[in-house]
Amino acid sequence: MTVAHLNVVAVDDALIATWRGGSPSLSVFVSDDPDDPGTDVRAPDAAGRIVVARTARRQYIHLFEPQQGFIVAAERRLEMDGPDNFRDLGGYPTAQGSYSRWGRLFRSDRLDGLSADDQARIESLNISTVFDLRSDGEVAMAPDRLPDTVRLVHRPMSSDVAQHRSMLARIIDGSLVKFDNDDMSSGYLNMLAGFGDYFIEVINEIVAGNRILFHCTAGKDRTGVMAMVLLGLAGVPEPYLLDDYELSQRYRRPGTDSPFREKIRSAGFDPDDFETMWQSPRAVMRLTLEGFQQRWGDHANYLNWIGASDETIAAARANLCIG
Repeated sequence: MTVAHLNVVAVDDALIATWRGGSPSLSVFVSDDPDDPGTDVRAPDAAGRIVVARTARRQYIHLFEPQQGFIVAAERRLEMDGPDNFRDLGGYPTAQGSYSRWGRLFRSDRLDGLSADDQARIESLNISTVFDLRSDGEVAMAPDRLPDTVRLVHRPMSSDVAQHRSMLARIIDGSLVKFDNDDMSSGYLNMLAGFGDYFIEVINEIVAGNRILFHCTAGKDRTGVMAMVLLGLAGVPEPYLLDDYELSQRYRRPGTDSPFREKIRSAGFDPDDFETMWQSPRAVMRLTLEGFQQRWGDHANYLNWIGASDETIAAARANLCIG
């Protein structure tokens, strides 16, 4: 029977892997490499389930079904001392019947609070390049703390390509009086139209076979747009693009928005009028994808529009997908 819906979650000091299907001959391999199952082979604890003790290194669960081959999964979110929203973009199904590769693309919120253990973990993931999508001001106030083995590329993105003032400054001076789902999706579409060269640069890194991490401050807006483009390039269908975007709401630490809300309140405005700023509602990405389709049709047309050749798209997809 075909194996499907392999999922891995962390509970205390254990990883719990569950799946549907599989024959009595199914076996489980546990390794620290997303591409190599290694030699640590085990039998399931029960039908469709195994519990594995967590280790300091990242672990990948490889199921081997003789009639199907290997299927791999890992925790979506990586626990870090600093970032709350550090995630692996592997394991998403594609329209071509494959999956996005684990351990190739990572997304995160701010990286200025990385501990020594966090830095060691980034090194262990073999990440070669980090794209920081924050503004010059954000970088100056909170520079990334990365291991020396990682190349840092600063490519500031903004929801308003022509607007160099912060959202807070625009709220205080009265030029921004509200911010809702339509405003957020409009900003995302501005990024798609205005920063094609950044997307091409990241895609070229993927073509080169490098493992990359991209981030902004909250890891949901600029990072969310970058993730949508790259997962779309891989052929991941819309429902999973919406899922990935929405996950940021789950992983953000409670109270993260409190300082920003208080600054808005102190300036005499109602923070509830701007609530979408610190959320990642599914409706925002749905509106963005609707606008994306109206303007560019599909991801292939968009990628051609920003300058990616069909050959480049195919090469990037080959490095992003497995199966």
